[in-house]
Amino acid sequence: MFEQLKKLASQTALYGLSSILGKVLNFLLVPLHTMVLSQSAYGINTDFYVLIAFLIVVLTYGMETAFFRFSEKHPENKEAVYSTALISIIASTVLFIGLSAVLLNPITHALKYESNPSYVFLLLMILAIDALAAIPFARLRAQNRAARFVAIKLTLIGANIFFNVLFFAPALINQALPFDLLPYWFGANLGVGYIFLANLMASSIMLIMLLPEMYKTKPVFSKTLWRAMLVFGVPLMISGLAGVANEMLDRQLLKYLLPEDTWQAQVGIYGAVYKLSIFLVLFNQAFRYAAEPFFFSTERQTQAKETFATVMTYFVMVMAIGYVFVMAYLDLIKYFIDQKFWEGLHIVPILLIANVFLGINTNLSFWYKLSDKTNWAIVITGFGLLLTVGFNIWLIPKMGYVGAAWATLISYAGMMVLSFFMGQHFYPIPYKTGKILLVLILAFALGGFAYHFAKHTFVPQTAFFLLFIGILSFIERKSLAKFTQRIRGRNA
Repeated sequence: MFEQLKKLASQTALYGLSSILGKVLNFLLVPLHTMVLSQSAYGINTDFYVLIAFLIVVLTYGMETAFFRFSEKHPENKEAVYSTALISIIASTVLFIGLSAVLLNPITHALKYESNPSYVFLLLMILAIDALAAIPFARLRAQNRAARFVAIKLTLIGANIFFNVLFFAPALINQALPFDLLPYWFGANLGVGYIFLANLMASSIMLIMLLPEMYKTKPVFSKTLWRAMLVFGVPLMISGLAGVANEMLDRQLLKYLLPEDTWQAQVGIYGAVYKLSIFLVLFNQAFRYAAEPFFFSTERQTQAKETFATVMTYFVMVMAIGYVFVMAYLDLIKYFIDQKFWEGLHIVPILLIANVFLGINTNLSFWYKLSDKTNWAIVITGFGLLLTVGFNIWLIPKMGYVGAAWATLISYAGMMVLSFFMGQHFYPIPYKTGKILLVLILAFALGGFAYHFAKHTFVPQTAFFLLFIGILSFIERKSLAKFTQRIRGRNA
């Protein structure tokens, strides 16, 4: 089991290099964006990427996970699985672009961007490129070619940062001066559109780098495989849409439930503050990249379920450490967003706990993938979606973005609990539930103390954080002793 966990940890670290380093580097753009853009303009940026998150699930319709599953089920036919998935995505993306071109005007009206149709055009092009890249990236993960995966992802991130700085530098310099010294590249009116243009240019570079992965295989399309992959993948698409809705529908509901003259500013504040939970989101994303191929390849082993249980325990511990860290040092971390967004800082604890529950639910969700019961994904995420919609509709008109934060927490908690009990019925895994609950209670308590009693004081902030690390080390003292013995044995 130790070697399996070591493999998962190393893969998580490699994928985390692109995910975590990339997100951190992109996170460094947040101060730039929040300084240059108004609350309303930043609200448009938040809304834009919510739409991308929704639509990319539709455009990939579960084919990534279906590719992993059928590659493992048909190891002798991996090239046909890859080619079928790739051709399917290419064809559907071309159809999507054609329909979008025909329906561009009603789309811009429905999204409330009649005055900025160029934003919608950029949105559609970014979506198309990201969809085309999905299967080549999945193949790199399946082949354990993490180094190439990371190299392409980091190039994408580096290009995006470069173009953002290039486009926004004139605005930043002009803002610091009593007069406009530098001209804008494409005119000042493009505003937040510069973020989208930078994304499109960086994504185009990424797609060019992936072209060898698209041309290295013989084009084969198996209708039988395709139908089976759709049967497996479409329920994941539906649950994925519900999952994204659970994560991001609150921004859209803020747009449609709040007055026309306030929704952009409220979405902007909510989106900027949500960025401060990035540390938990990053680890969850890096883990998901590594865990999907790992869980599928490990399930046939005799100690597989015990391995999955151990993975969950350590996953929760890492998420708990991230929670306490952010809570303890929030008064420092807040400087990553501009001061005009600080009025929303009081919802950060709510969002952090919500993201801990989301991470646990991500880990739990493998039971229905491993047992080929993906239809249950619709039930779980559908339940979460009902909670999301119901509580957002109830709370947003009363509390604005604060209501959206509480609705997110309630939804994630509900999905986590339902997925746990259903998983234990259909695919029982011996999770160390008592230890996990103890870790979460300690994290939420010490994190709360650090947030309320250690503001602006480095020593007690650090004391609370180190106290939590010390307690975890005591809880895991036997595992740490075994790990130390292994290291010493190898160095002897």
